[in-house]
Formats: sequence, C-alpha cells, structure tokens
Amino acid sequence: MPLFVLDNLRSAYNVGSIFRLADAVSPAGVVLTGICCRPPSRKLGRTSRGTHASVPWIYLPTMSEAVRWIRGTGRQLVALENGPGAVSVFEAAFELSGAFVLGNEAEGVQPSVAEEADLRLVFPQSGGRDCMNVSCTAAVISSEIQRRRLMGCGL
Repeated sequence: MPLFVLDNLRSAYNVGSIFRLADAVSPAGVVLTGICCRPPSRKLGRTSRGTHASVPWIYLPTMSEAVRWIRGTGRQLVALENGPGAVSVFEAAFELSGAFVLGNEAEGVQPSVAEEADLRLVFPQSGGRDCMNVSCTAAVISSEIQRRRLMGCGL
C-alpha cells in the first residue's frame, strides 16, 4: 500500500484532493505532518468528498518523526522533488508500496528529507516555469502507481 506523505501542506484543498487520489489507488494511506490541515475540517471534507473517512491516515507533528515512522515500516522513502539526482517518474524503479513525500506548496520537500530519501522522482516538464501544483504531482505519481499495478510491474 503506497503512502502519500504530506510535508507541511498549507492548503486544505490540496490535502483533500490527495485523500481522493489515495482512494482512487486504494489501498493507500496518507501521512499528515506539521501545518497540514487534518480531519475534521469542512474545507478538507468538502474537497475529499468524504474519502478522509475511509482512507487510513496518521498525523505526525514533524517530518523527522514521519521519516522515523516510515523507516520503521521498512518502506522506501521517495521524495517527489526536482533537483540533483532526480529521476523521471516514468523511468525510475520504485516500490509501489513506497512512501511518496509531497512538499509544501511554496518550499517543496524539506532539503533534509530530500537528501535522506532513497529516491528522488520528478515529472519531466516541458513548460517554462518547471512548477506544478502539489495535488497535480500527486495525481501523476498515483497514475503511474496504478498503471504499474495494472500492468503487473513490481519494482
């Protein structure tokens, strides 16, 4: 079961959208950290269309606590962040049950988390801004997870 790890996401709407994506690739779970909006929240509930009630989730106050918890589960830690060493989400070998870290809307994935990650994935963009909404990034990885599941691709 993949985990979507939300690194201090500010927007209840982005958090709610990611709950919907986790439901779409069920089974999946959500790890909320820091300033993330968390249930119960009217904005989150409306955007998640109720999936926050059925998708497993956990709140951990800091990303360092989340990383320790993830490491304890034995999951691969995957930062969805461009930068040095980033590999295309379409070409990388990653565990479908990995913990996929999605960064804050303004700052991205915390540098210490990106450095500690087992893998750094990027959606190769051809536009001039090289900037995508965090829930759109979650949709890309969700789509690739589901595609690999349906094709029977393991790692």
